[in-house]
Amino acid sequence: MKKEIKEQELEKLVAYLDGEVSEQEAIEVEQSLSIDEKTRVHVDGLERTWELLDKLPISKASDEFTNKTLSTIKTIQLEAQAAESRDRSGIGLSKQSQQQIRKVAVAGGWMVGLACSIFLGYVITNQWLPDESEPLLKELSFIENIDTYSEVQSLDFLEKLQQSGTFNETAQQQK
Repeated sequence: MKKEIKEQELEKLVAYLDGEVSEQEAIEVEQSLSIDEKTRVHVDGLERTWELLDKLPISKASDEFTNKTLSTIKTIQLEAQAAESRDRSGIGLSKQSQQQIRKVAVAGGWMVGLACSIFLGYVITNQWLPDESEPLLKELSFIENIDTYSEVQSLDFLEKLQQSGTFNETAQQQK
Protein backbone atom coordinates (compact mmCIF):
# COMPACT_ATOMS: atom_id res chain seq x y z
CA MET A 1 0.00 0.00 0.00
CA LYS A 2 2.81 2.43 0.91
CA LYS A 3 4.62 1.62 -2.35
CA GLU A 4 1.51 2.54 -4.36
CA ILE A 5 1.24 5.85 -2.52
CA LYS A 6 4.95 6.56 -3.18
CA GLU A 7 4.48 5.78 -6.89
CA GLN A 8 1.48 8.09 -7.03
CA GLU A 9 3.48 10.80 -5.25
CA LEU A 10 6.36 10.29 -7.71
CA GLU A 11 4.02 10.63 -10.66
CA LYS A 12 2.56 13.77 -9.15
CA LEU A 13 6.04 15.23 -8.55
CA VAL A 14 7.13 14.48 -12.12
CA ALA A 15 3.93 16.08 -13.44
CA TYR A 16 4.62 19.09 -11.17
CA LEU A 17 8.14 19.49 -12.54
CA ASP A 18 6.81 19.22 -16.11
CA GLY A 19 4.12 21.84 -15.35
CA GLU A 20 1.31 19.36 -16.06
CA VAL A 21 -0.66 19.75 -12.81
CA SER A 22 -3.62 21.93 -11.96
CA GLU A 23 -3.24 24.93 -9.67
CA GLN A 24 -4.75 23.03 -6.73
CA GLU A 25 -2.35 20.10 -7.23
CA ALA A 26 0.60 22.51 -7.54
CA ILE A 27 -0.36 24.09 -4.20
CA GLU A 28 -0.55 20.62 -2.60
CA VAL A 29 2.91 19.66 -3.94
CA GLU A 30 4.43 22.94 -2.77
CA GLN A 31 2.96 22.44 0.72
CA SER A 32 4.38 18.91 0.77
CA LEU A 33 7.78 20.27 -0.28
CA SER A 34 7.74 22.85 2.51
CA ILE A 35 6.90 20.22 5.14
CA ASP A 36 8.70 17.02 4.07
CA GLU A 37 12.51 16.92 3.75
CA LYS A 38 12.46 13.57 1.86
CA THR A 39 10.14 15.00 -0.78
CA ARG A 40 12.45 18.01 -1.30
CA VAL A 41 15.48 15.73 -1.69
CA HIS A 42 13.58 13.60 -4.17
CA VAL A 43 12.50 16.64 -6.24
CA ASP A 44 16.07 17.96 -6.24
CA GLY A 45 17.28 14.60 -7.54
CA LEU A 46 14.64 14.66 -10.29
CA GLU A 47 15.59 18.23 -11.29
CA ARG A 48 19.28 17.29 -11.51
CA THR A 49 18.37 14.24 -13.62
CA TRP A 50 16.43 16.47 -16.03
CA GLU A 51 19.37 18.87 -16.24
CA LEU A 52 21.73 16.01 -17.03
CA LEU A 53 19.37 14.71 -19.70
CA ASP A 54 19.27 18.15 -21.27
CA LYS A 55 23.10 18.18 -21.45
CA LEU A 56 23.27 14.92 -23.36
CA PRO A 57 23.88 15.33 -27.07
CA ILE A 58 20.80 14.88 -29.21
CA SER A 59 21.49 12.22 -31.77
CA LYS A 60 19.95 12.44 -35.19
CA ALA A 61 18.54 9.34 -36.82
CA SER A 62 20.45 8.22 -39.90
CA ASP A 63 18.87 8.57 -43.31
CA GLU A 64 18.80 4.78 -43.64
CA PHE A 65 16.84 4.44 -40.37
CA THR A 66 14.43 7.14 -41.48
CA ASN A 67 13.89 5.50 -44.88
CA LYS A 68 13.35 2.05 -43.33
CA THR A 69 10.89 3.44 -40.80
CA LEU A 70 8.92 5.35 -43.42
CA SER A 71 8.82 2.33 -45.77
CA THR A 72 7.63 0.11 -42.90
CA ILE A 73 4.87 2.60 -42.10
CA LYS A 74 3.87 2.74 -45.77
CA THR A 75 3.78 -1.10 -45.97
CA ILE A 76 1.59 -1.28 -42.87
CA GLN A 77 -0.76 1.33 -44.32
CA LEU A 78 -1.03 -0.54 -47.62
CA GLU A 79 -1.71 -3.84 -45.82
CA ALA A 80 -4.39 -2.16 -43.74
CA GLN A 81 -6.02 -0.72 -46.87
CA ALA A 82 -5.94 -4.13 -48.58
CA ALA A 83 -7.47 -5.79 -45.53
CA GLU A 84 -10.15 -3.10 -45.38
CA SER A 85 -11.04 -3.56 -49.06
CA ARG A 86 -11.17 -7.36 -48.54
CA ASP A 87 -13.50 -6.87 -45.58
CA ARG A 88 -15.77 -4.64 -47.63
CA SER A 89 -15.97 -7.02 -50.58
CA GLY A 90 -16.26 -10.26 -48.62
CA ILE A 91 -13.19 -12.47 -48.84
CA GLY A 92 -11.30 -10.58 -51.52
CA LEU A 93 -12.71 -12.50 -54.49
CA SER A 94 -14.53 -11.26 -57.54
CA LYS A 95 -18.32 -11.38 -57.55
CA GLN A 96 -18.30 -14.26 -60.03
CA SER A 97 -15.98 -16.29 -57.79
CA GLN A 98 -18.14 -15.50 -54.77
CA GLN A 99 -21.23 -16.71 -56.65
CA GLN A 100 -19.49 -19.93 -57.66
CA ILE A 101 -18.39 -20.54 -54.08
CA ARG A 102 -21.93 -19.87 -52.87
CA LYS A 103 -23.35 -22.38 -55.42
CA VAL A 104 -20.82 -25.03 -54.40
CA ALA A 105 -21.62 -24.42 -50.72
CA VAL A 106 -25.37 -24.79 -51.35
CA ALA A 107 -24.84 -27.98 -53.37
CA GLY A 108 -22.55 -29.34 -50.67
CA GLY A 109 -25.15 -28.53 -48.03
CA TRP A 110 -27.81 -30.41 -49.99
CA MET A 111 -25.51 -33.42 -50.40
CA VAL A 112 -24.72 -33.51 -46.69
CA GLY A 113 -28.42 -33.22 -45.89
CA LEU A 114 -29.26 -36.04 -48.30
CA ALA A 115 -26.54 -38.28 -46.84
CA CYS A 116 -27.80 -37.59 -43.31
CA SER A 117 -31.37 -38.40 -44.39
CA ILE A 118 -30.30 -41.70 -45.95
CA PHE A 119 -28.33 -42.67 -42.86
CA LEU A 120 -31.17 -41.72 -40.54
CA GLY A 121 -33.65 -43.69 -42.67
CA TYR A 122 -31.39 -46.75 -42.54
CA VAL A 123 -31.03 -46.54 -38.76
CA ILE A 124 -34.75 -46.08 -38.18
CA THR A 125 -35.68 -48.89 -40.59
CA ASN A 126 -33.23 -51.23 -38.87
CA GLN A 127 -34.88 -50.52 -35.53
CA TRP A 128 -38.49 -51.00 -36.66
CA LEU A 129 -38.26 -53.96 -39.03
CA PRO A 130 -37.52 -57.33 -37.39
CA ASP A 131 -34.57 -59.38 -38.59
CA GLU A 132 -35.99 -62.38 -40.49
CA SER A 133 -32.92 -64.53 -39.88
CA GLU A 134 -33.05 -64.26 -36.08
CA PRO A 135 -35.65 -67.06 -35.51
CA LEU A 136 -33.69 -69.31 -37.87
CA LEU A 137 -30.50 -68.74 -35.91
CA LYS A 138 -32.28 -69.68 -32.66
CA GLU A 139 -33.32 -73.02 -34.18
CA LEU A 140 -30.06 -73.71 -36.02
CA SER A 141 -29.32 -77.02 -34.27
CA PHE A 142 -32.81 -78.27 -35.17
CA ILE A 143 -32.41 -77.20 -38.80
CA GLU A 144 -29.02 -78.90 -39.06
CA ASN A 145 -30.55 -82.21 -37.86
CA ILE A 146 -33.86 -81.97 -39.72
CA ASP A 147 -33.02 -85.01 -41.89
CA THR A 148 -32.54 -87.14 -38.77
CA TYR A 149 -35.74 -85.90 -37.19
CA SER A 150 -37.78 -86.51 -40.32
CA GLU A 151 -37.10 -90.26 -40.04
CA VAL A 152 -39.00 -90.40 -36.76
CA GLN A 153 -42.45 -91.77 -37.47
CA SER A 154 -44.21 -90.82 -34.25
CA LEU A 155 -43.74 -89.85 -30.63
CA ASP A 156 -44.54 -93.41 -29.53
CA PHE A 157 -41.58 -94.66 -31.57
CA LEU A 158 -39.22 -92.25 -29.70
CA GLU A 159 -40.60 -93.31 -26.33
CA LYS A 160 -40.00 -97.00 -27.15
CA LEU A 161 -36.41 -96.18 -28.16
CA GLN A 162 -35.93 -94.32 -24.89
CA GLN A 163 -37.23 -97.24 -22.86
CA SER A 164 -35.04 -99.71 -24.68
CA GLY A 165 -31.93 -97.67 -23.71
CA THR A 166 -30.87 -96.89 -27.26
CA PHE A 167 -30.36 -93.22 -26.47
CA ASN A 168 -28.17 -94.12 -23.47
CA GLU A 169 -25.87 -96.24 -25.64
CA THR A 170 -25.64 -93.50 -28.27
CA ALA A 171 -24.81 -90.90 -25.64
CA GLN A 172 -22.09 -93.11 -24.17
CA GLN A 173 -20.54 -93.76 -27.60
CA GLN A 174 -20.37 -90.01 -28.34
CA LYS A 175 -18.45 -89.35 -25.09
